[in-house]
Amino acid sequence: MSDLTNKDAEQDTKIAVIDSTLDNSIRRIEMVHKRVDDTNEELEKLQERVRKLERWVWSAGAVITALITIVGIADALNAKEMNHGSDDTAKQEVVLQLPSS
Repeated sequence: MSDLTNKDAEQDTKIAVIDSTLDNSIRRIEMVHKRVDDTNEELEKLQERVRKLERWVWSAGAVITALITIVGIADALNAKEMNHGSDDTAKQEVVLQLPSS
């Protein structure tokens, strides 16, 4: 074989190796893109779940706050006022007297 034929064969071999490497790299890049897409979808699902949980927490907080407010108002309405030292003649105050020594 002549030098030109050897050089052509060598170049053809190198081109075949480069093409194979390129095809393999393209497949790997496509796999990485698919993984990224799958990860983005999973991330969106997780974000939606977090949003739902946040709504539940806010709702529960609102309900608890409302209940505490209602209980506080009801307790305030049921509480008896104590006016120590008032001039109210309708009420009699009991004075604790200690025995003198």
